[in-house]
Order: sequence, then structure tokens, then C-alpha cells
Amino acid sequence: MYRLIDLTRAHAGTEGAILEAFNAAHDGPPPTAVEYIAVPGQARPDGTDGHIWTELPGTVDDAAVTAAVHERVGKAHESGVEISVASFRGSVKSVVEMLDTIHGGVEFIHLGTFAPPTTGGERLDWDDAWMKREDAVNTLVHAIGASSGQSRMTDLRKHLSARDPRFRKQAGTFTARPKFMSTLVSLAEERGLVAVVPTGTGDNNPQIALTAAGYSRLAPASPVSPSDASASSAPLAPVPAAGHEPRSLSHLCVDVLRQNNMGPFQELRQDIYRELERLVEEKSRTADQLIRDAVHAVRDKSQDAPSKSGKKFPWSRIRAFLTRLTRQLPVFLSGGTPVAVSLGNNGTVVDGLADDWWQMLDGELICFVLGKGVAITQYDYEELAGALYNSRSTASYDKVQEVVDHLARVGRITEAPDDVMRIVLVAPPMTHDGSPPPGG
Repeated sequence: MYRLIDLTRAHAGTEGAILEAFNAAHDGPPPTAVEYIAVPGQARPDGTDGHIWTELPGTVDDAAVTAAVHERVGKAHESGVEISVASFRGSVKSVVEMLDTIHGGVEFIHLGTFAPPTTGGERLDWDDAWMKREDAVNTLVHAIGASSGQSRMTDLRKHLSARDPRFRKQAGTFTARPKFMSTLVSLAEERGLVAVVPTGTGDNNPQIALTAAGYSRLAPASPVSPSDASASSAPLAPVPAAGHEPRSLSHLCVDVLRQNNMGPFQELRQDIYRELERLVEEKSRTADQLIRDAVHAVRDKSQDAPSKSGKKFPWSRIRAFLTRLTRQLPVFLSGGTPVAVSLGNNGTVVDGLADDWWQMLDGELICFVLGKGVAITQYDYEELAGALYNSRSTASYDKVQEVVDHLARVGRITEAPDDVMRIVLVAPPMTHDGSPPPGG
């Protein structure tokens, strides 16, 4: 067993307690090798002298850590040993799960389970010479706002650093002091701008969610502000009552789609796609007939059973949704020419489907959500899988990856200029007078 432990997000001074709790929970046969990934100058707890310590140079961010993890896991895999990776970072979890899918024998352990509590109790004296506390609190509010209005405590630094590099954890600076992050959260909580929401007894990694007052501090152009001015006063991610889990990004995406009659009909959409694919091969139906018959086929196979919520499926709305979606993305072909449901195409028989046709349709749902101001990053594929496929399985995660790759390949999305991990829509081309083209 090769064990790789990423301590780059451990609060200074807590490394020993984390490793003690971690080792107590994993008291089986000792690993053949233990390696720690650390920031420069990070403390090395007792009992780790015989282990490998790798200090990452320069800025220690998600990209640097995941690259190091990828490299070391790859080398360990060549030795044929089982591999265990422990980290606070969601990005490391994603990389490890991907490597386990490819190679097998790679497990991920979240270090948040073993960290001592970081909220409450005595806190750090804020250094206004480093940054005035009001400015720091405002940065925190906007960072959480850009993360759909909520964030785990251990993810806050990532979101803050994306907005202001001064928040990066660097040895010897104020940001590396113990309780830096919990103190900042406490300052925002005192001002009524955030709520600390534990998700279970003794939760050391609670959700930090914006309150109504927190949302009011966001600029109108904030990623979480609805584009509809009539709804601008209502947050997209309402703060839950104490003790309740905040609405996830997955739920937020579903809310946006449902409120705008854009599905997603997670329980049925994939079944209807399969029926469309089958019926197209018969080369006997128009686009409208294909949608009608595919919906009817799924309804008949399900014997019109209710949804998981116990409600009857709104079959006419499902048909209208698919008609709208395929009008926006003409995936049906007749003689190689795209056709859609319209008055002019009522007699045109569909004999094929566009390449990547289902990725095009599902991609339109992601683009719609992005267009409504929901912040999505490359760390959020599991949340997107939950929104689009009602599942966070590896297969659903891979589907999201396919859809996102398709959108990037055809130029619908790109990386945000100020945060390479955040996904944004590509701006439509401008006409000669500087205005977007009609319909753009």
C-alpha cells in the first residue's frame, strides 16, 4: 500500500492532530510507503521522519496539487501496489476517482473527517494592515456568491484565491495563520452575511451559505443574480433553516430549468433519447412524429406509472420540452440536412441524427443554466450529473464530461479569464456596429 497525504489545506498547527486521528482510523497493516504533499515550511509532526515530504514550490493551488497527485499516483501504479490518497481538496477527489476508473486500486479519503474543529472558540486577531476586514468580508461574500451561494469551509480558500491571489495560503504570511479562515467566516457571520450550517453532529467541514443580507451585497451582475430583473431580489440558493442542508448546485440547476420549462425530466429524458434513436432508424417519421411516438413509447412501457415523487408525469409538457429543445438544436437530419419541428418541415421524413446529437441536447441545458447566471466550475461535474441524470455515478459523471468536452470543442463554453476552473459561455460574435447578432 502506497499512501499519499495532501496536507496543503491543513490549518497550521493542526497537522499532528490530523495525522493522529487519521492513523487511529487506519490501524491495519502499515503502508509500504507514505508521502506527504505540503506547502513550503509546513510543520512536520512527530513520527513522520521516515516518510517522504514533498514541498510544492511557488503558488500551492488546486492545479499544482492535482498535478502532483496525478504524477505520484501514476508512478505508484507502475509498481503494482494499492494506492490510498487523502486530501481536503475536492479537486484531488475528482482526480483520484478518475485514476481509479482508469487503473483500479486507487481510493480517496477525505481528511476533513479527521481535522479538529476550526470554528468557534478563540479566534485570530485580524490584521487590518494586510487587508481591511470589511474588504475581506466583501471578498468572501462575492466568492461564495460566485459558488452558487454556498461553499464547504474547506473549499473557501479556493474560491477566495480565484477572486484575489492574496488569499492564497503561503507559509509565513497572515493567510497561513491558524484560524485564518474561521475568523474570516466569523466576521461575516457577525454581520449577518453568512450562515454556518453543519450537515451533521460534530461536522468539522460545515456549509457556509449566504443569507439574504449577504445576497444584497452582490452586484447586479453577480453570477448568482437572476437575469430577470423581476426576480433580482430573490436569491437562487435560499439559505436553509439551521440544521438543514443548503440547496446544492444540483438542485439549483434543476430549479432554474424547471422554472423556465426546460425540463430536465431526469427520469425520462434518457429513455426518450433511446426511443428517438430506435425510431429514426425506421426512416418513416417527421420530426414532430418522432418526438410524439418516442414520448408515447416511453409512457406505454412505463404503463403511465407515477414519478418517484408520486405525481403523474406531464407527458404533454415533456413533448413540448423536447420540441423546444430540438428546435434550438436541430439534431434531426433528412438527407444530411438538419430539420426541426416547424410548419415548413411537417412533411420532411427524418432519416438520421447529427453526430454528438445527445451531447448537443444535454449541452443546451448546461448552457441555459450558465446563461441564467449560475456559477459552474470544473469541480462540479458530480453536481451536474445529479442535475441532468439524477445520479452521481461514474457513468453519469462521464456523461457530463462528454457533454462539457463537446461544448468546449464546438466553442459554446470556455474558461473564465479570471478563474480557469470556472466555466462560462463564449460571448456571441458582434456585428459591425458592435451589437450581438439577432437571437444572440
